[in-house]
Amino acid sequence: MSYQRYHGSCHCQAVKYEASIDLADGSNRCNCSLCSKARAWFTFVPGERFRVTEGEDALSHYRWTPASKGESFLDYAFCSRCGIRLYGTGDAPQMGGRFYAVNVPTLDDVDREALVAAPLRFLDGAHDRFDRAPEDTRLM
Repeated sequence: MSYQRYHGSCHCQAVKYEASIDLADGSNRCNCSLCSKARAWFTFVPGERFRVTEGEDALSHYRWTPASKGESFLDYAFCSRCGIRLYGTGDAPQMGGRFYAVNVPTLDDVDREALVAAPLRFLDGAHDRFDRAPEDTRLM
């Protein structure tokens, strides 16, 4: 794996973070109800490779429990001032423990061409089939 450190922020710059990301791992778009409404585009980062560097006090959080799940396992962090969702975080053994789902559009210094060249996966979260793409990805 080839991790590179990137910096990201919300729109108003109240919250800033840094994350070491391997773009060769690609990024994801999901069609669950929450991701669909937010037009989510995210990349997974191991917990030890992410940190908020500024504005943690400006973050607000949202936890959602999908109908098919007994409890929520993701906490979504967004700026309480400008409303931009920066990341989701959770703890799951299949993900190697603590992980962050960084909102790709909040990365400030990512090379656009490197991002375009990175793999993009579509996840069928609407049907709890995260191992495959949904039949229709046009609105993702």
